[in-house]
Amino acid sequence: MAYTRQGIEDLFGSILKDLDISAVMFDKARKEYEALGEWIDKKSDEYDVRIYPQGSFALGTVIKPISGKDDYDLDLVCELAEQYELSACELKKDVVRQWLVHYKRITGDIVEKRRCWHVEYEEIPNFHMDVIPSYDTNLSFIKITDHNEEQDTYQYIGSNPRGYTDWFYSRCQKRWDALFDQYSRDNHLRFDEAEVERLDRHKVITPLQKAIQLLKRHRDIMFKDHPDDKPISIIITTLAAQLYNNEDNIVDALASFLNGAERYIHEHKMHGDYHIDNPSYSGENFADKWNKHPERARIFFNWLTQAQEDFDLSTLMRSDTVEMGNRVKHIFGNETGKRVFAGIGATTTAGVISGAIKVSAATGGLSRIGTIPVQQNHHFHGKIS
Repeated sequence: MAYTRQGIEDLFGSILKDLDISAVMFDKARKEYEALGEWIDKKSDEYDVRIYPQGSFALGTVIKPISGKDDYDLDLVCELAEQYELSACELKKDVVRQWLVHYKRITGDIVEKRRCWHVEYEEIPNFHMDVIPSYDTNLSFIKITDHNEEQDTYQYIGSNPRGYTDWFYSRCQKRWDALFDQYSRDNHLRFDEAEVERLDRHKVITPLQKAIQLLKRHRDIMFKDHPDDKPISIIITTLAAQLYNNEDNIVDALASFLNGAERYIHEHKMHGDYHIDNPSYSGENFADKWNKHPERARIFFNWLTQAQEDFDLSTLMRSDTVEMGNRVKHIFGNETGKRVFAGIGATTTAGVISGAIKVSAATGGLSRIGTIPVQQNHHFHGKIS
């Protein structure tokens, strides 16, 4: 039984439900960084400070770790209102680290990384925060601390995480607005209620964000035995957002990336070098390391080629249920594949029992718009269209 295009879209939706962070875990993460920010604000009379997320939590593209033993990463920016005459070393070690050491909710290790403090939470399994010390320059960007481990020196470098988040959402704003309007209607929100909820960007998720989640998991599975080699998320996210053209479904949003990424990269080379510009901080090249280490570019293009093959729509649509089950396990991981198809089987069985799913007289496939009732002892080998 072949899949329809809508069947593939629905399957992607089922996979994403398995990959997406749960509402409970998301709320727990948000409460943790809000609590940390409130505590620092109360304890710090000398500095005006705010804490906010960056990366996948801010962009709505976070996915579960492959293994239940691995952690969710929450990247936080700890931003001072000004420099306060602090050196990069003083800000990172004497100010921000001391806050983290004395914050009673942090009971695990606090480990220094190049640009952040890696904070473990023993009381919250599978969760850690990377806290990036920074200050606001009042020039539409911030300065973050950067530690040269070889020379053991500290300096400030420019960054604009809030600007990147705003840019990312601008790339899918039309689709987000349309989805939020539908969400408001479905939940019968009054105008004032809708205006309040509109401020929460995580209320709805666009096809762009969903496509990025699928691509990231495909990458993670492909490089699960060599995680240090995997293409970095910021390049995948930036390319996908640049190539997004307001598609209203996951299949087309994926196709825009898969069909356009290689061309985009080559068209934006500068003097023969790879250049993927940070759209929120001009001059920062996300692909800078590709020029210093050409094997990283080759690895990215090898992954892209594999993703094009694995997400090929015509191949997916020709698959029967057994083939598709094996494909999903191969692309997204064995556990995800088992959970997704167990869920599909349960939904199909419930639909047959209730009479919601019948056999289509035209195609012979199971369908919610079919006309022929299915016997309840039927063994399902097909796919709901």
